[in-house]
Amino acid sequence: MAIERKEIEHIASLARLDISGAGFDRLAEDMQGIVAMVDQLQQLDLDDVTDVIDAERRNAFHEDTVIQEYQPEQLIEPNAPDFQAGGVAVPRVVE
Repeated sequence: MAIERKEIEHIASLARLDISGAGFDRLAEDMQGIVAMVDQLQQLDLDDVTDVIDAERRNAFHEDTVIQEYQPEQLIEPNAPDFQAGGVAVPRVVE
């Protein structure tokens, strides 16, 4: 399947790409390679492959349980160089 210039320009505009002559040729070549790879996938024999959705599955997730609740002061204060009034005190930058 060949990609026409008009289609490449449209895709480039959607991606907000500003392409010139040499860049356009490179983009066209890259896109043609991608289409060729997809065409190769179309040729695969998948008759004996079962869909994953057909397999019986159970929910692999577990319930969320709270182990221990922390207050922000408990986590920040030991690691902050200067902790005041519930927050980290930093040196003044603007005078």
